[in-house]
Amino acid sequence: MKGKPILVLAALLLGVIPAGFSGNTITVDYTFDTQPLNNQWVIPGTFIQEIPGEPLIPLYTAKILLPQDASVKNVTVKCGTPQIDEGIDILWGQPPCTFSNTNLNKQKVEKNEKVYNSNEWYPGPVYDVVSVESFRGYQILTVFLYPLQYKPKSSTIKFYRSMSISIQCNDGDQPTLYRGLNTDREAVLNMVDNKDMVTTYALREPFNSLTNTYEYIIITNSDLTSAFNELIEHKAHYVNGAALINISWILANYTGYDNQEKIRNFITDAYTNWDTSYCLLGGDASIIPSRELFVMHGDVIDYYVAADMYYGCLDGTFDADNNHIYGESTDQPDFLEEVFIGRAPVDTESEAELFVDKVIAYEYAGKPEVCQFHQARGTVDNVPDFRQIAWDCEQWVPNSYERRELFEEDGHISKDDWRSAWAGNPLLFQHMGHGDTTLYNINYVIDGQVDWTNSDVSTLSNTFWPIHMSVACFSGNFDDLDDCLAETYITDDCGAIACMLNDSFGWYSEEDASKYSGDFLETMFKGLFIDGKQHLGELLNQAKSYWVAAAQKDVYYRWCYYEINLLGDPETPCLTRRQNLQNSYGVLHGYKSLSLL
Repeated sequence: MKGKPILVLAALLLGVIPAGFSGNTITVDYTFDTQPLNNQWVIPGTFIQEIPGEPLIPLYTAKILLPQDASVKNVTVKCGTPQIDEGIDILWGQPPCTFSNTNLNKQKVEKNEKVYNSNEWYPGPVYDVVSVESFRGYQILTVFLYPLQYKPKSSTIKFYRSMSISIQCNDGDQPTLYRGLNTDREAVLNMVDNKDMVTTYALREPFNSLTNTYEYIIITNSDLTSAFNELIEHKAHYVNGAALINISWILANYTGYDNQEKIRNFITDAYTNWDTSYCLLGGDASIIPSRELFVMHGDVIDYYVAADMYYGCLDGTFDADNNHIYGESTDQPDFLEEVFIGRAPVDTESEAELFVDKVIAYEYAGKPEVCQFHQARGTVDNVPDFRQIAWDCEQWVPNSYERRELFEEDGHISKDDWRSAWAGNPLLFQHMGHGDTTLYNINYVIDGQVDWTNSDVSTLSNTFWPIHMSVACFSGNFDDLDDCLAETYITDDCGAIACMLNDSFGWYSEEDASKYSGDFLETMFKGLFIDGKQHLGELLNQAKSYWVAAAQKDVYYRWCYYEINLLGDPETPCLTRRQNLQNSYGVLHGYKSLSLL
C-alpha cells in the first residue's frame, strides 16, 4: 500500500479480543493502534467519515454476532484511558465526485467555521448503533466506533487505544431464514468480529442429498433452456443438486405485485425448501427483469439503479412503505445475500451457448497467479492520485502473485497496450477511469484521451478469462436497451469470465480517489485472498459486507452498494481448478439435476 495522502489519519492495527458472554450480556473488546505513514497517522482497518466542511474522522465498523434467537436490549461502550496530543490539524471533508464529467460534481467547500471554532470534542459520541442485519438467520449487530475525538479550535486529539462494547440481550424470535446448515455457519464467520458466538446456533442435518436439495439453480426462458441445460449437467457434478427453472413456470405458480417479486418469492422458497445457495439469472433484463432500486444525490434522484441483489437478499421486501419505490432508506432494505446471485447477460441461444462454454472451460482451467492493475487519470492533474485504487487492491494480493501495473502516470496507454494487458491472462483485472454505458477511458490526458468501446472487445486475444472490476460510471448498465461494456466482455469469446461494474455513477472523494467505489474494489481483493471467498457470488457478497453499515448511513455508499452486480456465474470458483468429472457420476455429491419447464 503506497499510503493515502489524506489528513493526519487515514484508514488500525486492530485487535479484537475474544468475546465474553455471561448470562444475557455479550462483551467484545477492541484494541487500536497507530502507525506513521508519510508523516501522517494511520489507523489501519478504519475508514474515514467524510462530511463536507467537517473534520475527517476515522471510524471502525464493529460487527457483532448475537446469540441465536436473541434481540438487543441495550448497548454501551466503555473506553480506556485516552492519549491526548496537541498541535494536530485535521482536514475537512468535501462533496463526493463521480467518475463522469457531469454537473453532479460540486465545487470544493471551505471548512465549517462553527465546527472549527468550537472546543467541543468532535464528533462527540464515541459510538453509534447502526442496525441489526440478518444473514441466513444469523443476527449481526453493527456499531460505529470512533476511537479518535478532535477539538478543532485547540487542534487537540483524544485517541482511545481500547474500547469495549457490551450488549444486553433479550429473548427474541427465531429468524424465518435460519436453516441451521454448517455451510451457512462457515459463510458467516468472516463477516463478524466474535466468531465464537456461532456455536450458540444449533445445526441440523442437510436435506436428503438424493432427493430434496438443489444447491444451484438457473432461471431462464424456453428459448435458452437447451443451452443452459448443459451448464446444469456440468454443475451437477460439483454441487449438491442443480435445477433448471423456466421463468414462465415461476410466473404461473407464484404470486407477487410484479414479475420481480414473483421471482424473488420463488428464490426464497428454493432457499428454504431446497437449501439453494446459488442462483444464475439466465438472460439479460429483457428475459429476467431487473429490480430498480432508489438512490438520490441532493436534488438528483435515480430510480433506475438495477440491483440484482434484490433477488438474493431475502429479508423484508425492499418496500416497507408499500409505495412500490424500492430500496429507499426507510424501506428497511436487506444488504446481505442469502442466495448468491449472478447473471448471464445473454438474449440469444448462441450467446447462452458461448457463456456456458466459457464457464465450463474456465472451471477446468488452471488459474494464473497474476493480477493486472490499471490507472487512467480521473482529473487533468491526477489530484487526488487515482493510482491509490490499484495500490489499495494490491496490498491484499499474496506475495507469490505477480502484480502488473498499467498506469497513465507512467506514460500514454494505447489500445495495443490494453490488448497486451488482456493477452497477459491475469486472474483479476482492475480498471480505473471514467466511463459510460458502452465505453470507458483507458487513458485520459497524457498524449490524448483513449476510449475502449464495445467494438474494441472483439479485438482481444486473451486465452484465459479474468474477473474484471472497475469504478467507471455506467459501464455495467446491463438494463439499458444497448449492451453495456460489461455485457460485451461476457458475451465475447475472449473478454472476461465475470464483470463487477457499476450500473450507474461511480463515486470518489476529492481527498481520496479510492473512497466509495474504490472501497468496494479493495474488498473484492480482500474477500478473495484474505477471507477465502472464491465462488464469484459469495465473493461479491463478502466484498459488500464490509460496507453494510456505511450503506445504511451514507447515501453514496448505498448507491455504490446497490449498483455493483455480478455478470457471471455465482457458483464458479476462481482459485480452484476443477477435475473433469463428466464421466464419473457420483464422485463428489452425487449427480442430480432437475428441470421445471
